[in-house]
Amino acid sequence: PSTLFRADRECELRTRSPLQLEKNIEFYAIRLQPGASLASAPHFEGTREMFSVARGRARVSASTSDIALSAGDTAHYRADVPHAIHCEGSETLEGYLIVSYR
Repeated sequence: PSTLFRADRECELRTRSPLQLEKNIEFYAIRLQPGASLASAPHFEGTREMFSVARGRARVSASTSDIALSAGDTAHYRADVPHAIHCEGSETLEGYLIVSYR
C-alpha cells in the first residue's frame, strides 16, 4: 500500500516503501503538473537519488548539473546538494524516485 505524502495542485507524492525503511531506502511515485517542480534541500551526506520517468518529460537539477529526461529514461544524482525535479512540456510528469541513504 502507498501513503499519500503530498497532494496539491502541482504535485502528488506517494510513499511506496515501508515506513520502517525510512532513512535507509525510500521509494516514491511522483506526479507533477506542467511547469511544476519538486525541490529539495540537501539530504544527509552521501545520499543519492534515482529518478525514472514513466510518462512526460523532466529536467533534474542537482547542484550545477541539469539532466533532461523523457519517458523510459532514468537519472541518478547526488541528493546531498540542493536538487529538484521539474516537469517540462505540456504533459503531466509521472515517475518513480528512489532515495538511498548511506
